[in-house]
Amino acid sequence: MSADDINGGGMGELTSALATLDQQWQIQQRNRRGGSGGAIGGWTMLKLDSDSNDGNTAAQSTTDDILNAFMAPPSSQPNGEFVYLLEPSVGTPSCVILFLGGAGLGQFPHIAYNELLTSVSKRLNAAIIASPFEVGLDHFDLAKKTGEKIRKALITCEDERGYSEGIPKFVLGHSLGAKLQTITMSASSGMLDKEELAGVGFMSFNNFGFKDTITMAKSFAKELRNDRVGKAVGDDFDDIFSGAGVGGGGMPQDNAMFDMLLNFAEQAVGAVGMEFTPSPDDTKRMITMKYDSDLQAKTRLFVFDDDDLDSSLDLMEACGPDTGLTVSGLPGSHLTPVYLKFGFDDLDLPEEARDIAGQFTGGFQGASFGSEENMNKAVDEICNWVLGKGPSRGPNWDGKNTSGQNSNEPTRRLSGQVVDAEIE
Repeated sequence: MSADDINGGGMGELTSALATLDQQWQIQQRNRRGGSGGAIGGWTMLKLDSDSNDGNTAAQSTTDDILNAFMAPPSSQPNGEFVYLLEPSVGTPSCVILFLGGAGLGQFPHIAYNELLTSVSKRLNAAIIASPFEVGLDHFDLAKKTGEKIRKALITCEDERGYSEGIPKFVLGHSLGAKLQTITMSASSGMLDKEELAGVGFMSFNNFGFKDTITMAKSFAKELRNDRVGKAVGDDFDDIFSGAGVGGGGMPQDNAMFDMLLNFAEQAVGAVGMEFTPSPDDTKRMITMKYDSDLQAKTRLFVFDDDDLDSSLDLMEACGPDTGLTVSGLPGSHLTPVYLKFGFDDLDLPEEARDIAGQFTGGFQGASFGSEENMNKAVDEICNWVLGKGPSRGPNWDGKNTSGQNSNEPTRRLSGQVVDAEIE
């Protein structure tokens, strides 16, 4: 089975579209830059000093190429270390949020998570530092590299952009990004001292094994198809294309073939014995040993009701029976934090790129992916957490919503030149 077989139906299709948009974003940045390095108030590529070479072996590169074939397109991003920086349009930031996205999506955080992070930034007058990364088997290495880039970015913002050393710092991760952040905080001090953190937020924490990556690709593919077909015909994909009575277009047969190929790939990968480093079991042991009570007390889990890729229960189990974690339940699925909305008229696309984008969206002049309503509820919950409020409700693990936890926590004041954000 080729990478095209997988990418054609799910995660690769979405990340390929993100790569196309990223190329256009880079062109716009070059056109707007002039001599100032980009305007404050939007995403800026913040370049960092590099003091080390990539030490990956040829064998590691080969296995990482295999994983990239499942989850991400070839990188079009520039060489050298950089992060994406989003700053408030006016005034000094009230806080800084250190963000890592999920596998594949985290390579383009300024696009895949733009709606979510921009809304959070505007609401809180917060700066966002997002460290992009390509997927790989060595999660220790990814955690070290992304954590080091964030550490350098904080120093750069202090030295060159006037950030205070004492500015409140929050960690926020989605899916694999959340796992990488647990590794960074548990196994190394590369990002920043734990005492410096005001809070840690994990959306859809994921600790799957490598063979389960195929399951993730299948889930992403189904969600992508549901979203596209639902928007096109105003109904649910499964209701339309399930059952023997459906005819025409070959969609049920195509989906069955796609699932069969993914099941075969899952068995083949399991037989080969590839695994992430650390493995899921090793990650849980590391959390048990290193993710101490101080970190737990600062940690909020954001769990979506229909997320079958969430490993938050494993994280809570690893933290022990007296865990200090709090949990927010939210409507939505694993990809709820990823909401894309754009119109072609808003993009300075060359004709050939416009044709490609038109094919991806079925000929429409605008496109969206995901639920804006659910994304906005996630924004509300994240902002309330940053401001010190407890969960609005608990997770839906037992098929019913539970009441909010620690809702009487004191609110947190964020200091900034313009905004002194507080919820009373």
